[in-house]
Amino acid sequence: MSPELPIQFTPLEDGVRRLLGGGMPTVDHTHRVFANTDLAMSSIKMVGFDMDYTLAIYNKGPMEQLQYDLTVKRLVEHMGYPTEIQDLVYDPTFIVRGLTVDKRTGTLFKMDSQGQVTRCFRGKDLVPPEEYVPFYRNASSRISSEDFASLDTLFAMPEACLYANLVEHFTKKHSRGENVDPLALAHGHETANLGSINTWKLFHDVRKSIDDIHRDGSLKSIIMADLSRYIVVDEGLPLTLHKLRSSGKRLFLLTNSYWQYTNAVMSYLLNEHLREYPSWRGYFDIVIVGGRKPGFFAEREPFLEVDQLSDSPRIHGEVSSGVFDKTKVYQHGNMETFEQMCGAYGPEILYVGDHIFGDILRSKKDSGWRTCHIVEELEDEIRCVLEGKDTAARLAVIDEQRHNTADAIGEHRAVLSLLDLALTEAPMRKLSDEEVKGLETAHRRLKKEIDVAKRALRKLDDDVHALQDEIDMTFNPYWGRLLKTRNELSRFGSQIRSYADTYTSRVSNFLQYSPMHLYRAPRDLMTHDYVLADSRGLTNVRRPEEPGDLNP
Repeated sequence: MSPELPIQFTPLEDGVRRLLGGGMPTVDHTHRVFANTDLAMSSIKMVGFDMDYTLAIYNKGPMEQLQYDLTVKRLVEHMGYPTEIQDLVYDPTFIVRGLTVDKRTGTLFKMDSQGQVTRCFRGKDLVPPEEYVPFYRNASSRISSEDFASLDTLFAMPEACLYANLVEHFTKKHSRGENVDPLALAHGHETANLGSINTWKLFHDVRKSIDDIHRDGSLKSIIMADLSRYIVVDEGLPLTLHKLRSSGKRLFLLTNSYWQYTNAVMSYLLNEHLREYPSWRGYFDIVIVGGRKPGFFAEREPFLEVDQLSDSPRIHGEVSSGVFDKTKVYQHGNMETFEQMCGAYGPEILYVGDHIFGDILRSKKDSGWRTCHIVEELEDEIRCVLEGKDTAARLAVIDEQRHNTADAIGEHRAVLSLLDLALTEAPMRKLSDEEVKGLETAHRRLKKEIDVAKRALRKLDDDVHALQDEIDMTFNPYWGRLLKTRNELSRFGSQIRSYADTYTSRVSNFLQYSPMHLYRAPRDLMTHDYVLADSRGLTNVRRPEEPGDLNP
């Protein structure tokens, strides 16, 4: 039962309600802003934004297919790969964010928050647990080594699918005894790879090719020539930025993209959408391109001024003034100088981005800035949770039965141990035959009940796993939920929980809240605190078995 408010708010008059569209606003669950730690927007002086996959929402299908096709073309034309790989089909459902690549074996796997591998594919073939569990038993301690690569951004999705397709393709060729150049293992280097083809080289060839299409402008030139095909216009974005500015907050753009592309995309998204802002530049007090995150937060590269008028922007040189000029565009730079020049520091700055490492983790660790992680997939994740709530309720009931049965078995085993001890000490304690017989009867009965309970527990375990699989498959047929893996947070979900003060699916979700809103996180208790929480009837707590990514 929720406690009563200490004050009473007067309901709005009917006439006022009609003018407001029928009543008080409600927030769609899929468009909520969720808090991991309390965030008082009243204390925020500046709000910064990344551009790609943050302010700019890409049309997933065409964008990922374009990256995939251009990468394949580059592998064929510049890396010596056979033209047959152009027939490999991009499957957008196969990859989710938060996966890890093992370059030695060509596998992709998903980890939970404890570092345990919970699902693994080689190519697009599911690897059974008995094969990957022993192999990846200590993976969490080695995950930062060069053997592994994390897939944390939406830009990495086509790259990862192509890698899996190529692993599968060349492995099948090798099994048929066909030529697998350019991935044949060189003599003497077999130990560098645990598979039959050079999956390490394959990963770096794919990574270099996709980096090249970003770096040489071939990808972005196609996007700029057809912005409406590749970029989604969020109608709520202009008003969201205006609302934040109107509350007295200064806004800045900090993107790794460079000026020509940034200007094209931002003009498409924001120019003339509101009468007060004929140009997108009017929304932002500071514009920084080529930010080179995450280096921006840890290194000391100077700010440079960009020539905005040239087709290929020239750099004027290092910025010497002590303040930012709203009419200018800056490139590179660093967090320490940024704070000095804008006069805002640490927790007075909120940065909104989509990259868990480049935007969120590094800004949180190195700067103390408050953070909001844009998780575009969250809308689908929440819809699946809501649509599957009946199945989840059945799972909760069976899971509670399972835990209660396991607890009862434990209690009976403890009593059984006491009976064993009593029977052993029977001669010493000079128990009568009748007393010994009573102990033996109780011992046999308990053993039989434990055996029956163990069989029931195995059935409950099977039921729980079947329901968990059923729920997982409604999210993604290969990997299950993005932010969870069974009852644990996924590694990706755990990173969001640890490093993002808030998270949401898109920037315009802030429009539903006051610019001075206090985003409150649930009370976060340790496991031993829940007995106290239950005894006091507390409801605003985050429990281990609840979906941490959906707590209010």
